[in-house]
Amino acid sequence: MLAILDMELLNNKFMKLKNLLASTMTGLLLCTSCIKDEAPNAEADILSCILPTEILTGTNIDYNRPYDKSLNAYPIYIEVNNGTDLTKLAPAFELTEGASIEPASGSTQNFTYPVRYTVTSEDKNWHRTYAIHIHYPETKSIPTVFNFENAKTVPYNKNEYYVLYEAATGYSTLTWSSGNQGFALTGSGYTPNDFPTGISPNGRTGNCVQLITRQTGSLGAMVGMPIAAGNLFIGSFDISSAMKDALSATRFGTTFYYEPIKLEGYYKYKAGPQFYEKGEYTDKKDVFNIYALFYEKTKDVQMLDGHITKNNYEHENMVAVAVITDAHETDEWTHFELAFDYDRFQKKVDPQKLANGGYNISIILSASKDGDVFQGAPGSTLLIDDLELVYKQPLR
Repeated sequence: MLAILDMELLNNKFMKLKNLLASTMTGLLLCTSCIKDEAPNAEADILSCILPTEILTGTNIDYNRPYDKSLNAYPIYIEVNNGTDLTKLAPAFELTEGASIEPASGSTQNFTYPVRYTVTSEDKNWHRTYAIHIHYPETKSIPTVFNFENAKTVPYNKNEYYVLYEAATGYSTLTWSSGNQGFALTGSGYTPNDFPTGISPNGRTGNCVQLITRQTGSLGAMVGMPIAAGNLFIGSFDISSAMKDALSATRFGTTFYYEPIKLEGYYKYKAGPQFYEKGEYTDKKDVFNIYALFYEKTKDVQMLDGHITKNNYEHENMVAVAVITDAHETDEWTHFELAFDYDRFQKKVDPQKLANGGYNISIILSASKDGDVFQGAPGSTLLIDDLELVYKQPLR
């Protein structure tokens, strides 16, 4: 299961504790002094971008992508229908309380190329620059061979962590998601190799992805969430709504134009020495998880969320699932091959809907299968390399 859920739940509890302490201090101050004007807000965030609904291809927009050093900005990608006039769009923005934006919200801009917006906090001491990309639907599929050779470092909370991506000629670039941003909340001064999700030079061929279950330090122990399992998945995480429902904020999937047949690759795995569950260490053995989801998009369901594993992969939009069933420790590169089970859901793939981008795919990797309930062994290490998504070739 996913450590990103662990970290966002950790963030959830931490924020609740922080809010409780803040409320208590506010009450004490009000009892001992006159009521003063509230301090200006120091946040400078875009919460939502408002465009005519009829031009949007979907409503799942990720406003919480990590800072992109190549852009010197926080990117936001918005997909609109083919034929939309990109030269004359006037998006309006919902901002954090009291913040302002330049260019002005609602002003007409040319989005043939990304447009940069700067948000300034109410107290004028902070600002954040966004690069807004408004684009037509991708006509190219994501890569289907993953060698984990590419990673960039992202600064966050006085830390730096890895973001992995796949780029190949003829394909759209795939940026993987992980729980690293959540882990960054547990402290500062971490290097990329301190995080649960990273890369290792000791791959089967070149680099490989390295997922390690980590301890979350004193903050994690204080709120009963002492571990974070290394994970990697195709999708996104909406940190702004994680405080309400972290499982719903975890979104799996990206558009896929082919019918998947199997997921195969190679792994090494070493379980950590002590398994943590229900507040204590036990003799239970940790185990990793690898699975993939293939499902249809509908008007009401554009992406599946973290509840899917809790529901044993059952959902009315599911078409096929591939799950590892023989995960075990090994210090040798071990081949796995997971067939997509279509019989389970008794659905046929609509060729026209497939060609029009009506289906999503997601691949999920985790060093500790039960990480979402804060159970796992610190030190459990999963290496994955030469991963391939095999699909049915389209008819000529």
